Amino acid sequence: MMKRRFLLLAVTFLMAVMIPAAGVSAAPRTMSDGTVFDAEFYAASYPDVVAAFGNNADIMYVHYVLFGKAEGRLAVAPGTSAPSGSSSSFDAAYYAARYPDVANCLGYDPAILKLHYDLYGKNEGRFANAAEEAAAAASSVPVPAPAPAPVQTTASTDNSFEMQVLNLCNAQRAAYGLAPLSWDASNLAPGAAVRAQEITAVFSHTRPDGTSCFTAVRNPGRLGENIAAGQRTPEEVVEDWMNSPGHRANILNVNFTKLGVGHVYVAGDMYGHYWVQMFSS
Repeated sequence: MMKRRFLLLAVTFLMAVMIPAAGVSAAPRTMSDGTVFDAEFYAASYPDVVAAFGNNADIMYVHYVLFGKAEGRLAVAPGTSAPSGSSSSFDAAYYAARYPDVANCLGYDPAILKLHYDLYGKNEGRFANAAEEAAAAASSVPVPAPAPAPVQTTASTDNSFEMQVLNLCNAQRAAYGLAPLSWDASNLAPGAAVRAQEITAVFSHTRPDGTSCFTAVRNPGRLGENIAAGQRTPEEVVEDWMNSPGHRANILNVNFTKLGVGHVYVAGDMYGHYWVQMFSS
């Protein structure tokens, strides 16, 4: 059976990152799964990450957990063993991935995430790290779970791939007690259709003319874009998006209320199917 090839990229217009001064200096840290992350190695190995997000050690760590690991990037030089006593009680990358509602509102700055946990998260029953959540589960402490999905009464009868993506995303939102996204036929859908054509040539959130992806639509407020390539069906692309923290965060963003979807099939192309979601508040 031919191995399925696919690509994913996600962006949110108001995602906040801190760009610190030059120079990475931080001791390797032990992650919640027992493996090691070395910010100095990561920054030196992946200058594209430094160029996009800065070279703060905490930001490097958050990028690796949320994106780098899934992209096949290395967290540490091969053969490095875990340092003793390097793990932190608060894991910002875990917190952002576990609670996308917080990250969507506050961004990924570790200091801000820690402040949220101290002021609100702990009292709300949120966990500071994966080990704490695992210990709670082992001791039979209830772990917050998605609410049961209500009966869907607003699904469209349009059976196009684009509308199937809308309905599948709304089913995911319903499982978490979130309001459904409405179809924006006048703005986001045409923009997503244009973007789907564009990513067949340049798979990026930057358009072929060098401008931001969001210039394809009018700017009604907060915006987000998910793109993907290689998934053959709406079910496959929504599953891949939901398995990726950045894309999942857009789909489950409580601030987004509207959606447009674009899909293009290119016969003979290595990926074949190209997909775009455009969100707005």
